[in-house]
Amino acid sequence: MLLTARFLNPADPAWNAAIDRLWQRLGAPHNPELLPPHFVKSTFPRMGGIVATIDDHQRLAGVGLLFPRAIATDGTRSYTLRLHEFDQQLDDNILRTAFHPMPVVIYRPSDSLTFAPPAPRPAGVWIGPPQADDLPAIAGLYRAVWNSQPYPTDLFSAEFGPGTALVATVDGQLAGFLLGFFRFGGAPYAPDEVAIESQVMAVDPAYRGHGLATRLKRVQARDALARGVRCIQWTVDPLQLPNALLNFNRLHAVAGAFVRGYYPVQNALNLVKASRFMITWLPASAHGQRGLTDDGERLRLADLPGVAVLNDGPQPLPAPDDPPAIAIAIPPDWTALQRRDLALATAWRDATDAIFAAWIGWEAGKYVIYAVAHDAGGNHYLIGRPAGPWTWEE
Repeated sequence: MLLTARFLNPADPAWNAAIDRLWQRLGAPHNPELLPPHFVKSTFPRMGGIVATIDDHQRLAGVGLLFPRAIATDGTRSYTLRLHEFDQQLDDNILRTAFHPMPVVIYRPSDSLTFAPPAPRPAGVWIGPPQADDLPAIAGLYRAVWNSQPYPTDLFSAEFGPGTALVATVDGQLAGFLLGFFRFGGAPYAPDEVAIESQVMAVDPAYRGHGLATRLKRVQARDALARGVRCIQWTVDPLQLPNALLNFNRLHAVAGAFVRGYYPVQNALNLVKASRFMITWLPASAHGQRGLTDDGERLRLADLPGVAVLNDGPQPLPAPDDPPAIAIAIPPDWTALQRRDLALATAWRDATDAIFAAWIGWEAGKYVIYAVAHDAGGNHYLIGRPAGPWTWEE
């Protein structure tokens, strides 16, 4: 056995097609051990993940996803190699040689896995690590929310070592979950710091109103801080009002980056192109730590002197130079709008995409979204202020 590892380049124009071909070889969409291809194509390389093919004498013998794991004091990055093999189990020692000098922990999703020990959950709301018995309910909740193949539940295991693995129960019944990965770097911090990519969270509609999303994120943040991780990132559709209220007004996260057409995916929640904010929560900062306890502020547009409103629905408005704050209107129910009037939804997306691309950024002269405000007519606006150290100062 002579193994050679080859790293795929996400900047290659054929990147998406290459992932599709590999996933088909691995049995997509019927292989439950595969991660969703839209994640692998988009978020995975942005968080420092690497896709590798493994050849045995020029024959494709396996595919590996190298998940960020840790950064040593000398700056060496180590990875969890989530391995998919074709015809035979590959020798671990030869695999490590193939990836040398990159330190890898070899992980097979079909191996015996460990979760929290079985124990009854208390009455009321409880949040903690998942047990093996929770896995079918986690997969079922994902399908109910997104109507697509769920993330493999082995990712919640101790052997895989996720950045976050949490479930929420109400009177002993699973009501939500949160899964996150480690990532290398998290704006505005340097790339040599480990952060968390908070990848997927779901709350059962039957249990909404208990504040479970807020509670899950706060437990995640406290766990991260206890391990010395200062930055949590995730992506969100900037036009989803409920998510904006949670992320900005309750958690006091910020958005300092925007990607047009981030996900190459279309589903019930994304009938138009899936543009995304890159959300950053710094729970150790003076701004971000308010999100560990705040009940959610109600900000009025009228209380923001000099704020420049940049659009009226899908129509852009002229703006002065260097306003002290900006306000971008978003629809009251983005999901319903996409289903009701696709042309109008497309106009909203195109207009706001152009505004976000022009105004949002971490660099000087750009703005960082930090709150949602409303006007007297009940319209809601994303509020930004000039980028600067206020976002990360502790």
